[in-house]
Amino acid sequence: MGTPVWAISLLIGGAFAQRLVADTLYLRFYSDAPLEKITAENTRGVYSFLDLATDSVFVRIKIRGFSFPNKLMEEHFNENYLESEKYPYAYFRGKLVAPVPYPTPGTYAVSAKGLLQIHGVAQERVLSGVFEIQPNGIVLLSGKAYVKPADHRIAIPRLLTQKIAETVEVTWWGRYKPAP
Repeated sequence: MGTPVWAISLLIGGAFAQRLVADTLYLRFYSDAPLEKITAENTRGVYSFLDLATDSVFVRIKIRGFSFPNKLMEEHFNENYLESEKYPYAYFRGKLVAPVPYPTPGTYAVSAKGLLQIHGVAQERVLSGVFEIQPNGIVLLSGKAYVKPADHRIAIPRLLTQKIAETVEVTWWGRYKPAP
């Protein structure tokens, strides 16, 4: 006698409920150098999903999705530093360090260990944040990390070292829903 059909559909339904996709994702970076403070935001070029059955995390960031208050800064960012024609996306692929008790509502500290790839260069990183599971199954995720452009072979001309920080602050906020 095999497994009843209702049990198989319950197992499959449970597996699908473990995959969450971001329907809103906001990414901001901030460079605080002695002569200039630079902020850029990306709300239209970020895709992410969480697979809680395997503890997998995936984020893809469209480099040209960043908007700057100054169009010349945006042009230099894309053409001279991130070379967005050659490297159109940055990625983070990793695994949660510890499982998250989804769908139990609450606020949890989370960390994911994986590869952060920017400008074609991957670096192993641990990214941390806060995971808020709401009673309706929606998940809010926020966090902050610090990235050194030099770690990803992003060359900053010596003339501009007073205008571009050696370490850039990256913050994010996202809202994830169960995948359809």
